[in-house]
Amino acid sequence: MAEQEEIIIIEESDAAGIQEKPSADADASADKPSRFKNKRFILILVLASLIVIIALATVAWVLFAPKAEKESVEPLNAPIAQKIKEPETIIEPSELENMIERANYLYSNGNQTEALKLYEKIALYSEAISQYNLGVVQLKEGEYKGALENFKRSIDNSENRCVSAINAAVCCLHLNREKDFNYYIDMAQAYLPQESSSPLYSYYYALINYYKGRYIEALSALKHPSTEEYKGIQNKLRAKIDALYGSFDDAISSLENPMQEEDSFTLGLMYANIGDLTLAKKYLNDAIIQNDTPIQEQLALAFVNLKSGLHEDAARLIKDTTDGYPDKVYTPYPIKVFLKPSLFNPDDVQRIYRDPKRDKHAKIYESIFYFAPYKIFNADQTISYIRKGNANIFIDDIASAKEYLQKSTRSSSVDYGIALAIQKALKFRLRDANAQLLQLLKTNPQHSILQYNLALTYAQLGDMSKAYEHFLRSYHLDANNYLSGIFAVMSSEMIGKSNPKLSSIIKDNLAQEPESEEFELYRTLIDITQNNIPSAGKWLDTNYKEHPLYLALKIALATEMGKEDIARKNAERLTYLQRGDILPHLMLIDTLYGDQKIKVFASSAINYLKKQSFHYDDLYFGPQITRDKMIQMAMMTGQLTPMIERLEGRLQTSSDDTSDIMAALAQAYFYNQDFEKSYTLYNQLIDNRKRQDERTLFMGACASIGSEHYENAIALLELSKIKNPSYLESRYALSLLYMQIENNPGAIIQLMKMGNTGFVSQYFDFAINTDKLANEPKKYHLL
Repeated sequence: MAEQEEIIIIEESDAAGIQEKPSADADASADKPSRFKNKRFILILVLASLIVIIALATVAWVLFAPKAEKESVEPLNAPIAQKIKEPETIIEPSELENMIERANYLYSNGNQTEALKLYEKIALYSEAISQYNLGVVQLKEGEYKGALENFKRSIDNSENRCVSAINAAVCCLHLNREKDFNYYIDMAQAYLPQESSSPLYSYYYALINYYKGRYIEALSALKHPSTEEYKGIQNKLRAKIDALYGSFDDAISSLENPMQEEDSFTLGLMYANIGDLTLAKKYLNDAIIQNDTPIQEQLALAFVNLKSGLHEDAARLIKDTTDGYPDKVYTPYPIKVFLKPSLFNPDDVQRIYRDPKRDKHAKIYESIFYFAPYKIFNADQTISYIRKGNANIFIDDIASAKEYLQKSTRSSSVDYGIALAIQKALKFRLRDANAQLLQLLKTNPQHSILQYNLALTYAQLGDMSKAYEHFLRSYHLDANNYLSGIFAVMSSEMIGKSNPKLSSIIKDNLAQEPESEEFELYRTLIDITQNNIPSAGKWLDTNYKEHPLYLALKIALATEMGKEDIARKNAERLTYLQRGDILPHLMLIDTLYGDQKIKVFASSAINYLKKQSFHYDDLYFGPQITRDKMIQMAMMTGQLTPMIERLEGRLQTSSDDTSDIMAALAQAYFYNQDFEKSYTLYNQLIDNRKRQDERTLFMGACASIGSEHYENAIALLELSKIKNPSYLESRYALSLLYMQIENNPGAIIQLMKMGNTGFVSQYFDFAINTDKLANEPKKYHLL
């Protein structure tokens, strides 16, 4: 992984109870949920813990809480409850306490029926106490209306007023009675001073402030408790508030001191949030074992595996959960797919751009294709055909002579067409050259040089699937055309179709060839494909004529071997040979300022580029590598807007094929986060200009995700995947999008084919869709 990534799993979990920090202007919009709904959403997440807290507090409250004088609190509309008569039968306090303790024991051990009978018996002796305890039992059982009535009576009888009011508010929360919820929380706050001498004062204070949305005040009380009782429970509430504000380290510390088994799930999610995926997986595995229906736990572990690059393991967990719980699998964690912010951060872009290990081979191969020579026809062979034809005419072998002359005519025609196409390619009218070569191929499919030149145009245009296809055909048509074979090996690697057999054959054949400039070049290139840099590095000692390809090879090898001076020297020679071309100057910038810090590098680069005079034809019509690197450079130096203006102006005035200008502009819009404009241009390229290469389809899908046209993104990624089934970015994005639209089987297919390679996407990420959790509670998080 290039950088630490935030993992957003915990935010939606009942166990964790974590929400995004409310925005300061949340109340300004009339369309947003009311304060009560927000509280309701947060409070539901902590209800399970809170009920346990109240139940545990019951005995302590009854036995130790001080008696307060009865106060008159006016209700919102009507009296809370009628006055309750004093019980006629009086028993000793110790006997009553024993009965209460027995009832609580029965209930906590699962004997609810006997516990309720005993509570009813207690009611004969102490109605106020029994009403409170009955209310707690009913609250646990989900009988919110009955519980609310009992808490009302307890309040009216001046017993347990503060905590009864808190419980009454919880009942109103479940009954969706906002007005009464606010009333009882305010009442609890009003009665709180009566508990000032109680050891549990700080605890009640924390609960009330939590319910009122004053989380900082609640947290302060929890961090400075007035009692050590119920420490584990208070720590859980403290952890929830810490997590709410993103203080996951503090939240983890609260839950682990002391550690309780039931907190494994929450701890797993929190460790995932801080990026400790190893401990996250440990705790989540523990949680799965502890739970008989581990829907949330298995899905959470699957998401952690996705972040860890263990896609096959994630697929198995998602499949098990989907097969086992088809009606519930989509409710806990609705996800939302998004583009990684690092794609648009200039500093992050520069780190990727200057990372020598990222896509090392691809970068070298692209520069080799850029500077690779086109091949001209064999004039000697054409002359030979003509001579043989004339000789056969002389001896009256008309049929044979006709055949030779026809070959000569066809050969001259195709060679002339190749020459015209090469002229266009050298003038950076690359797509025109490609079209002309394709036309020639219809009548000359067995022409090795034609296949090679066509393949090279595809490689320079960035369509590596087509490049591989035609390089391979060229080599099969002429096994002596080593450059075609080597370039087939390179392009096959770039599309994930590694061809080690072809590489081995070429290497063995080259071993039989004599020592010469030509074969030394080929041996150097094949060494590069096999990552044999020490052997390839011998190219640095050659003194051949300074062809652009030779210099580009020396720059790449010297950089790889840490010989910066040699790389810089050859980059300077390359810029001298091709002064008006952009790519050589970008290569020189890398060698001149490669060791500078991020900000200094950007400043040095922009100052260098300002002094140059480019013709820009290579940007508008030339190889894809120029557009890619120039747009990256514009991002790093803050020049993306001027570049967009330049591209927009040329698009409007050019009389040439503007497909590549449109593609460059769409790419620039994308990295400028003008996603809708980028999406529109890519769709025009794909639908109207028939640009359906893997790269265009993939970038169109990225723009679709950025502009939230998810169905279009899925369609484009499916097409892109057909072009290059090995490109993991496409499969990963598809898997996330399928999960987003609740099509887990579709996601599982993609993830299973990715394996556990440790792949981490440069483009895509996902998070739990908290908007759906908050705004569609009847559909999501029903577990």
